[in-house]
Amino acid sequence: MKKISLILAFVLVLACCVFAACSEESETSSEAAASSEAATSENVSKEESVAASEAESETESEAASEAESEAASEAESEAEVSVPEASDDNLAAGKSYTTSDQFRMGGADVGWGWDPNAPICYPDEPGSLTDGVIAAADTTYDNSIWAGWTGVHPDYAATGYAWITIDLGESKDLAKFVAHIGSSKLDNGIGATNMTIEVLVSDDGETWTSVGDAVPTDDPATCCIATTIEGAGSGQYVQFRFARAGWMFISELEVYGAAE
Repeated sequence: MKKISLILAFVLVLACCVFAACSEESETSSEAAASSEAATSENVSKEESVAASEAESETESEAASEAESEAASEAESEAEVSVPEASDDNLAAGKSYTTSDQFRMGGADVGWGWDPNAPICYPDEPGSLTDGVIAAADTTYDNSIWAGWTGVHPDYAATGYAWITIDLGESKDLAKFVAHIGSSKLDNGIGATNMTIEVLVSDDGETWTSVGDAVPTDDPATCCIATTIEGAGSGQYVQFRFARAGWMFISELEVYGAAE
């Protein structure tokens, strides 16, 4: 009986020792897990901090890049609109020029429309567009000082404009261009309303660079309107392009170089 009691006591002590060991191991595991979780959380926090820092840096870099781009664009825009002062000499005076075909009106058989075999309605007198003579405020539409073009023409329909190209004889630095055109006071569908004028320059007469355009303001108080286009460019050839649905009357064209 004593042996059995001793054995039971020994088993009880052994069980207590095992339980204690298990409890200690469990606490150790819990501490290790907690430590690992804390380390993981710290690493995640560090990664998030680094990511946030990188994102902020990238945003600042993009903002700086956009600011530089805007500054460059503004500088380029200012350079583009910078036009030199024009000289007082009209470089187009007395110079030769060529033009797009003018309107030829047939009779009733073509409904008073375009007829390539009919005479030009308002022909250009050779050299009259650069002879220095400008139509007066009371000049009538049938005066030979005017040369007329209209959109009712195959050439105009193909390009969208009538053109006059002046040969300056040599390449020049240019700054101002003036077109003296007829107003609605001339009547008969003539005028500057809804007209656009563009000026282009070229060194070879084939490749053109636009230097500016304008929309004239019609003035029924005078027959002749001066429309000025300022723009920097250089070339031997200067082309004026006129666009309007109705009649466009032109008296004189002027070209001014850049002042030295």
